[in-house]
Amino acid sequence: MTKDELLNLIYEVQSFKSEQDNIEVKSAAKGAPKIYDSLSSLSNRPGGGVIIFGLNEERGFEPVGIYNLSDLRQNVGEAAAQMVPPLRLTFTSLKYKEAIILCAEIPECPIELKPCYYKPAGLHGGSYIRVSDGDRKMTDYEIYMFKSGRSQATDDMQPVFRAKPEDLDEKAIEKYVLKIQEKRPGSRLLVLPWEQLLKSLNILTEYEGKLVPTLAGMLMFGTFPQQFSLHCL
Repeated sequence: MTKDELLNLIYEVQSFKSEQDNIEVKSAAKGAPKIYDSLSSLSNRPGGGVIIFGLNEERGFEPVGIYNLSDLRQNVGEAAAQMVPPLRLTFTSLKYKEAIILCAEIPECPIELKPCYYKPAGLHGGSYIRVSDGDRKMTDYEIYMFKSGRSQATDDMQPVFRAKPEDLDEKAIEKYVLKIQEKRPGSRLLVLPWEQLLKSLNILTEYEGKLVPTLAGMLMFGTFPQQFSLHCL
């Protein structure tokens, strides 16, 4: 995330006077806040999300700064390492109205590993889901649904090894990417090279040293998927 992209996120929450489904705000002016619930909920959310430290929600999200940039980064990183699976965060910091702001980008947990949860609390005590602009502990049923969807997600990412990227409708993919851009204009995903972007979206995958469509990619964007005798057609 660039500093300009972070500024835009700050302007967004200040304009709406509210956090968003993909944006959590913490003050952190007096110390490192607890963030396990937000790490879990945002990583279980499609597309992940961000936590912005240094804004005060009670004051209309005005900048109040953070207690110590280096120590806060370390604390946030250690918290991310206690999640299952561990999360690898990306940090961006800037000075805004004389206050230091830190943003942590939380990647979406791979579908086959969801739900992401706080290890010390266990699966049923440490799994959260994002609801509007807040975090809610998952019910047993929601955890079951995440786990039951793992095998289907793995099947969807299998390579259609006889197909080529040219067998996909590029215009349809471009429209899909445009929708992602409209929903998450600051996403680092959108600055990736085209082939890397399609891999990150699980539209393409590597098979024997070359890129081929995934089953999901072929079903969604294939120009004529029936020719490959996909097992689910």
